[in-house]
Amino acid sequence: MTEPILEALAVSKRFAQRDGTLRSGPGRLMTALDQVSLTLTPGETVGIAGESGCGKSTLAKLLTGLLPPDSGTIRFRGIPLNRQTPEQQRLFRRSVQMIFQDPFSSLNPRLRIGAAIAEPLAIHGLAPASTRRDQAQRLMAQVGLAPELYDRFPHEFSGGQRQRIGIARALAADPTILVADEPVSSLDISIQAQIINLLLELKQRQGLTMVVISHDLAVLRHVSDRIVVMYLGTVVESAPAATIFNGCRHPYTEALLSAIPQLAFHDRPDRISISQEPPSPSSLPQGCRFHARCPYAQDRCRTQPPPLAELSPGHVAACHLR
Repeated sequence: MTEPILEALAVSKRFAQRDGTLRSGPGRLMTALDQVSLTLTPGETVGIAGESGCGKSTLAKLLTGLLPPDSGTIRFRGIPLNRQTPEQQRLFRRSVQMIFQDPFSSLNPRLRIGAAIAEPLAIHGLAPASTRRDQAQRLMAQVGLAPELYDRFPHEFSGGQRQRIGIARALAADPTILVADEPVSSLDISIQAQIINLLLELKQRQGLTMVVISHDLAVLRHVSDRIVVMYLGTVVESAPAATIFNGCRHPYTEALLSAIPQLAFHDRPDRISISQEPPSPSSLPQGCRFHARCPYAQDRCRTQPPPLAELSPGHVAACHLR
């Protein structure tokens, strides 16, 4: 069995939630992640799905070391991040790179895009100053940007072009893992396809391992080997992508799938209606966290949290009715 390259083991993360007043105090705690585990093997693409507020972006920041977990462990090549030597930390920072959701705010508006792409080369000592411009221009060409645009500023580019700049900047560190947090959510539909195809091409060409986060299962269907579905800070289902689309076992996954637009009327599944808004992460319900919105909820769903159980090899779900 292939050893995981990156793991999250029962990680939890909470944030203090202010009430909007000027009074001091920590405020209520909002649960962003609660005992979430995830493994990533070399060459694999894992898609993470769920609606806004389910903890996807927080998990991405933990996986990339941008945030520490409150409990649980993040391990890179078997070594917990909080036990790494300085040399191991440098290798991790270079090996795991993130593509951010918003291409408009993830670039320094005062830094020319060529300098932004070349910056990781200097930080990680990957190229002498004399060759950085050439290497940055090669990276630009690799992601579909004309090298002669090197000296322009971010405001001179479209959203899709800025996301390509962000991808080139991530590739400059010569990573083994890319974590893409909603990489196409702020882009037009036609541009989304271009960016997704670019990520797939780069994965094949460079043998990358990827985590792709999206609220859109249609996007994840095209890029993922395995899909993890999250709801209110927990994993409710995880399975190979084909199993998620052809044999999901959690009502929330079923509802997400039924919401995917279909071109042909006869291809449309029966729409699964989920009522109400999600509960507040600062006041989580008892029992199954999805029970208040689930069309199949029973009495035990309101009082007993369902365990995340294995239904078949590689397929787990947390539902009493599975």
